[in-house]
Amino acid sequence: MPNDEAVDRNLRGMDDLDFVGWNNADWTGVFAHHHTDDVLVDWQGQPATHGIEEHIEAMRSYVEENGGGTPPQITSHPIKFGSGEWTCVIGEFENGARMVTVAKWRDGAIAEEYIWA
Repeated sequence: MPNDEAVDRNLRGMDDLDFVGWNNADWTGVFAHHHTDDVLVDWQGQPATHGIEEHIEAMRSYVEENGGGTPPQITSHPIKFGSGEWTCVIGEFENGARMVTVAKWRDGAIAEEYIWA
């Protein structure tokens, strides 16, 4: 039987990651806090990044290529659920675009992340 407390905690972590870490480009604080040091991230079918430093660099580059400054703002998570160590969240951006993030958590941080936008 899945641990609902862990799922709830991980979903709150995803809220903090997106609404505080991502939206404020707080890469080395909140953003890094919610990922393991050895995180594996598959971002829209690009070659996967390995480790938090590579993930942060890829996200910084993405923001730079799309106008620089602040990242596109995530305004809501209208759909979010989880089972065991996995969560799935739909993020809505202020421009109406959406993304899906599937994450595997380990000890309260994301160890694997699969993102489609």
